[in-house]
Amino acid sequence: MLKPLIRGSAASGLLVLAALMWQITQAAAWDLQEASKPYSGQTIRMVGEALPPLEALKKMAPEFEKQTGIHVEVEMYEHSEAVNKVQLDLNSHRGRYDVIIQPHRELGKFATNNHLVEIAKMMADPALRDPTFEPEKQLYQTAWHEISWYEGKEYGFPFTVLNMFMWYRSDLLADPKEQAGFKAKYGYDLAPAKDWKQYRDIAEWFYRPDQGFYGTALEGKRHEALWYEWLNFLYSFGGDVLDVKSGSACGPVIVNSPKAVASLEYYKSLLQFSPPDSLNYFWDDVMALMQQAKVAELIMWNDATYAVSVDTTASTVVGKVGFDLVPQGDGGKIGQVEGWTYLIPVYSKNQQAAFLFVQWMMGYDRQLEQHLNGGASGRPDVYASPEVQKLPYAKASMEANEHAVPKATLPQSAEMTDILVRELSSYLAGEKEAQAALDTAATDISTLLGSCAPMTYPAR
Repeated sequence: MLKPLIRGSAASGLLVLAALMWQITQAAAWDLQEASKPYSGQTIRMVGEALPPLEALKKMAPEFEKQTGIHVEVEMYEHSEAVNKVQLDLNSHRGRYDVIIQPHRELGKFATNNHLVEIAKMMADPALRDPTFEPEKQLYQTAWHEISWYEGKEYGFPFTVLNMFMWYRSDLLADPKEQAGFKAKYGYDLAPAKDWKQYRDIAEWFYRPDQGFYGTALEGKRHEALWYEWLNFLYSFGGDVLDVKSGSACGPVIVNSPKAVASLEYYKSLLQFSPPDSLNYFWDDVMALMQQAKVAELIMWNDATYAVSVDTTASTVVGKVGFDLVPQGDGGKIGQVEGWTYLIPVYSKNQQAAFLFVQWMMGYDRQLEQHLNGGASGRPDVYASPEVQKLPYAKASMEANEHAVPKATLPQSAEMTDILVRELSSYLAGEKEAQAALDTAATDISTLLGSCAPMTYPAR
């Protein structure tokens, strides 16, 4: 009987080496210029939200065009308009867009209406797939599956992995005079808020309307921004909209629970420390307030931090802003699972060229460059880079990702959002009490979703 020439760990080591050499050979065999030759001369059109991440992409696109001969056109719109443009194009089957960058709450509707290419089919094509791109290893898995998958099917990759956290004027909180005055009034040290009582005290202390300065600022406009902002309070107080574990799951409605009502009443209480026009504000407005040094603290998105803490051409408070998790309540440490995702419509006439561009943008170098210019990468290795670790908001953003709460991606998620925006707005405007507003929201959401979403707390 022949004996094996190599035994034990030596054999295992050779197998690993062989596998590594095979991967290197495969990677060397694939070349973007060669892969793109059949599509050279095509034009791919994409659409997304007019914010720094997409602006950074637009600046990088000419390099892809140079390598491939594929022209890239980028359309940028305000959040709601970007969503509406895509909805109209998909419903018409026109195929104007080859890549749509959309908030993940729209994913269930797009997927169940068969509007999207299942990206796994292109990933399985060796002529298109760059073997060095391994999303199952290189992306935040929870975020990728929540943002870009629906009911076990893969539809794209994260354009931005977003969360919201607290912004505060670190220079003011470190000012000895402010610290002494605050402690004399409230009996404890002035520091970044760890709970909602502290947050309210800081907002009250810095509320100085005669100086054009405000303690906080709410995104109170009847707009998606209102819903997004309030979710931070809802989650932190221990509430939620549905009692489910995944965004694609349907379950009992709990948005009118006592904890939800308490979160909404607290949220409105902050209006007294906000600018008088807060019911007309959304995220651009409150970001501008921080850039202009007119507010002490607020809750805001990580993809807007660049415009406040790095971009000296837009912000007067660079070097003066700190970042931390949303203050804690009964819900403990929380963040939001949120993001915009690259998707390819089935109506696109340039699907392969579109895939090559998206895959190229997911590469480490592009992800790093985009992140450093206002993006929010889905790659942990980008966050781990020395360049990103130097950014003042890196730690808060990473920690928020670790404590993220998923939100609905059901086909009815847009209608759920509309219901909540309507009822939240009616409460802020003084048309209803908090309980009545959330009871109405719960009733309407339960009716919208049907038997899978019974009301846990009957309307009063």
